[in-house]
Amino acid sequence: MSVQFLKDSNDNVAYAVIPIDDYKRLMAAAENDDDAFEDVPYSADSSDDDVVPHAVVGIKVREDVSLLAAWRIYRNLSQADVAAKLGVSQASVSQLESSKRPQAATLAKLAEIYNCTPAMLR
Repeated sequence: MSVQFLKDSNDNVAYAVIPIDDYKRLMAAAENDDDAFEDVPYSADSSDDDVVPHAVVGIKVREDVSLLAAWRIYRNLSQADVAAKLGVSQASVSQLESSKRPQAATLAKLAEIYNCTPAMLR
């Protein structure tokens, strides 16, 4: 069985992706096992309806850039444009786009510039 692991923003393994045939085999086996499934608690929050547009995701994948850079490109802005709006240098914007965890206040400012929510930038 080949497995692909997906990591969360803290670089911890969060999901395992398996081939559909293996999934179907495991599900069929689980149907006969009363203890196979467990309820997972879920609490809704305010960002549940935040969806990143397909075009932004396409830019991120196609151009192999960060999500912040993809939003900037999607909005047809240069790093210099964003820097001017933030009151920082272009080099600072470049660092932001390569940062794993920009500060919440910075994300809020970028969300305003990109006309989205901060959750859509994470």
